[in-house]
Amino acid sequence: MCQYTTAQKLQYSKGTVKDPGGGTLKLLANVNGYHHLIYFGYAKKPVVYVFNNQLHLESKKELNIPIAENCDVRLLQLKDYYVLYTHTDRPSVHRLMKINRDGVTTDISNLLNKPADSLWNRSKATFQLFNHNDSLYLIAHSYHEQLKQIKTIIVKPKADPGTSAFTQLFFPFDFGYDQLKEVTLLKNQLLIVKTSKDEEGKNILSIIKTDIATGNQFSKQFESGKYVYHNPTLRYNTADSSVFVYSLLRTPFGYRGARPELFMARLNNTLNEISPVQTLPNIFHGNAASAFLVEKKHSSGWMCFTYDLQSFGRGSRLTANQFSPYMDEARRFSDNYYNPFVYDENQPTAVSMTLLNNHLERKADSIVKNNGNYYKIHPAPYAQFVLQNTAYLLLTEELVAKKKGLLLVYPGENNYFETVPLRVQSNYDFLLPQLQVVENKYILVPYIDKKELGLMKVTFTN
Repeated sequence: MCQYTTAQKLQYSKGTVKDPGGGTLKLLANVNGYHHLIYFGYAKKPVVYVFNNQLHLESKKELNIPIAENCDVRLLQLKDYYVLYTHTDRPSVHRLMKINRDGVTTDISNLLNKPADSLWNRSKATFQLFNHNDSLYLIAHSYHEQLKQIKTIIVKPKADPGTSAFTQLFFPFDFGYDQLKEVTLLKNQLLIVKTSKDEEGKNILSIIKTDIATGNQFSKQFESGKYVYHNPTLRYNTADSSVFVYSLLRTPFGYRGARPELFMARLNNTLNEISPVQTLPNIFHGNAASAFLVEKKHSSGWMCFTYDLQSFGRGSRLTANQFSPYMDEARRFSDNYYNPFVYDENQPTAVSMTLLNNHLERKADSIVKNNGNYYKIHPAPYAQFVLQNTAYLLLTEELVAKKKGLLLVYPGENNYFETVPLRVQSNYDFLLPQLQVVENKYILVPYIDKKELGLMKVTFTN
């Protein structure tokens, strides 16, 4: 069920950026008032395109940072700048570059490589980077077989030798049975998500929360029998320290008939259940290729899923869930890629949207049935974001003569979804996974036009 409303102001960047092709782009919005598009290309140095607050192209900067093919790349934005972190395994080399709003780069690798800090910085694995209270923090992990534990070191690097502050924490982990899915640092809390399969074949989802200051640790486990937890995710509410966790549940390979279910749980600050656990059956109902779910009130954002034929036992599917600087041209910008140009009558094509009530129960469904090889609403790429306490979903819709537009969807009154067509330039390809919210006022989305790149700013007037 849908209703239509309109209210938006669109602005496009001024200044031509030639698409270098063959790499990937990352957007960092509002770097002390400026917006940066960074291009990573195979065997090329990264290039930063700097736009001012009015979306005028100010400059183009080539970064003197050769990136090898086997290099891990991480970007982290802080208040007035961001850092580019690279790590190669053989030999193990960590590099850290600070980039300001004008695109000027400073090598601060000494924060990682000081001999005096050897208690933590001799890791041969890639560090995790976090913005914690507007400061750079690093996390390194090491597995201890005899203890069946992972040691996590949380570091706040400092310029003076030997002065970096670090904290050591441990959590249970058995390499033979466990898989580490997510590690997050938020509000002085370290949050761990892992899955396990015990000796009897039961699948377990574990949430571990450790207070960095006190060392107090809480944990919560969920069992799903033969059903496998697929890509579990958590969202942390900084207002009350509660945790919302959700995961697809799929049957093991070899089982037929059952469609993926959705597991959801809301936990308080000590990881006790706030309300009963909910499991929704067959979230890809109605031949859905993509399923989008959102709570009507108190939402932390949309939950978005694309049907993966390989993971769910129906053949092969192309997905891209990790940032790599060397994706091929066809899917370089989409971490929720779906190829509508390869039509298969056996593959799902519809798009479903589900509204949940405060108890995480189905309240209403809306299904867009894409018939044949014509897609009214494309299953992907998509973007989800929260702006002024409203959870939005942004999708690509098909217009006339193969022209495309964008459609904004959000929970409305009386169990409706409100929809806002964005009257964008129909010949642009918008890189929706790169969307960013700026100062809780507007959104920025990169786009491609033939061989040119740019930014689109969308401000909603009500």
